[in-house]
Amino acid sequence: MNQMITPGKVWMFKDLLPYQQGRIVNMDIVHEPQMKFVLMSFAAGTGLTEHAAPGEALLFALDGEGIIGYEGQEYTVKAGEMFKFAKNGRHYVKADSNFKMALLVSLMKEH
Repeated sequence: MNQMITPGKVWMFKDLLPYQQGRIVNMDIVHEPQMKFVLMSFAAGTGLTEHAAPGEALLFALDGEGIIGYEGQEYTVKAGEMFKFAKNGRHYVKADSNFKMALLVSLMKEH
């Protein structure tokens, strides 16, 4: 678990990571062999190019509004909303304005 998260404190998840002009910033919260939980901050005008999800994933929109391209369609997600990716689902993320999200990825191996 990331050392910035202290037991016994109340905090706002979105406030752990600042926006940086023209950049995407990320912070691993948990990085284990079976699971990754990452916080991401997208400055306006930034984004991730299309790629495949390495496992099933849940996106939690924390601040602002982002555009998710998923399997040929675009979706707008706003703070408080969620989106699910299937394993190997092709997707991208764009931020026309500042956008923060958390991503929980299951990296369980198939038998």
